[in-house]
Amino acid sequence: RARRSPLFRQMAVVGLLGLLLASGLAPQSPPSRIRDRRAPAPLACTPIKSDDKYDYYRRSREVSVSLAKPLGTALEEVSGGGVKVVELVEGGSAMETGLVKVGDRLRSVCGTDVSGSDFDSVMGLLGDAPAEVELQLLRNVIVREEKVIPFLEIEGGNSGPAERGAVLRSAVLASQSELYRGMAKVTNCGGAGQCLSCQVEVLEGMENLSPFTDAEKRMLKKKPDNYRLACQAIVNGDVKLRVP
Repeated sequence: RARRSPLFRQMAVVGLLGLLLASGLAPQSPPSRIRDRRAPAPLACTPIKSDDKYDYYRRSREVSVSLAKPLGTALEEVSGGGVKVVELVEGGSAMETGLVKVGDRLRSVCGTDVSGSDFDSVMGLLGDAPAEVELQLLRNVIVREEKVIPFLEIEGGNSGPAERGAVLRSAVLASQSELYRGMAKVTNCGGAGQCLSCQVEVLEGMENLSPFTDAEKRMLKKKPDNYRLACQAIVNGDVKLRVP
């Protein structure tokens, strides 16, 4: 019986695979996993409580201290890295000076960054430190600010008061002003920071908006410096804008 050459068999396999692909019967590779590319929401600046005159906010503040050994601080590792003070011990310089508070997080020890270090690493640095230890701490504090009702002025739109801490996109839409035009009314990303449909030109009050997010820096790099994505900005004070 005549034998087929290896080249003939290889050509036959390739031809069969082509027929299967054309007919849709060939095994399909699993679909690739779709990554969620939604931009992180901007950090809101809403107060933790309010009264008739003031809003109260939780802020993080960096504090630098110099303490003599023994420090007298009990430390605990926190989730995500770093350590915080959980107790002050009598006889230590931390309690005697009042420079350290329970809840403080260590940022650096004698100039070495420990914000992401584990417990053992931080203790090693403290043990090797000189008699006078330089510490940089991150402390949560409550600050009181006089209550302010921002005023949102929209050229060609409906101006009026806005809620402090509101996303600018929500504030513009709540005013019944036109933010999206043409097909953008149905094709916009819905506030996910993935399109330019909600871009606005800030005419006054840029300092009263939250800092630029990474999404804005990427999307607006070819735009003027006073452009913002409304879905990525938080209103903290009076703002005047125009929808380009």
